[in-house]
Amino acid sequence: MNKDWLNITIKEITLSIYVDPRSGKAVHTNRSYHGFVLNDEDVVRDYTFSDGTVLHTKGNTLFYLPKNSTYTVKNISGKGGCYCINFDCEILDTPFLINLKNINEIRKSFNISSYYWKYDKGLGKTVSKRTIYDIIYFIFKDEENDYVPSSKYYIIKPAIDLINADFTSNDLTVDKLAKVCRVSEVYLRKLFTKKYGVSPKEYIINKRINYAKTLLESKQFLVSEVATICGFEEPCHFSRTFTKIVGYPPSEIK
Repeated sequence: MNKDWLNITIKEITLSIYVDPRSGKAVHTNRSYHGFVLNDEDVVRDYTFSDGTVLHTKGNTLFYLPKNSTYTVKNISGKGGCYCINFDCEILDTPFLINLKNINEIRKSFNISSYYWKYDKGLGKTVSKRTIYDIIYFIFKDEENDYVPSSKYYIIKPAIDLINADFTSNDLTVDKLAKVCRVSEVYLRKLFTKKYGVSPKEYIINKRINYAKTLLESKQFLVSEVATICGFEEPCHFSRTFTKIVGYPPSEIK
């Protein structure tokens, strides 16, 4: 989300609705308006854009769909739907998703917005505008609270360097990372989570899974071989982890 959002003026609200999973389209061409979407808790869906960008959205994920974008939607799991507000404004940004700390407040705003849109469009437009401004406020508020000064980032840089060099190694533990940074494990986790939004362990696993996807897409390795290469001792553990993060099993990579 770029900083231009801080200065936008919402020109028009065109829709505020709860989209039932049975009514959503799979293909969207040249989207007419900008949109903010909030998934139900059990939903996992991939939004694949014409430029190759993929938003892997999960339960309680808030994401942005740009005006004029073209994309396909693939339901990975879950039977829930999503809230959506379509609007027009002068903004140029790429698709993005974010997990807000105040997600329950945003969900409540979406719910109220869709209610008033359905039963009172005049007031519904005003309520929907407020919801969009609330979203922008909470996103930048979270970013401000999670900001890590460069001086503190420097503390965990040795851990990042070690992970990048050796992320497939089973000997790469949080204890080892903390020691190379000369800080406690608790402080390392705190800085890591503020900077990257995940713990050191999750960061390592995500790197392994991304690497695994590259290897599987090459068609040169079996799933069991990829599991070993990426540092997983058991193929079944690898498959479970891959499915949990990506949304589908490694055997479905094409």
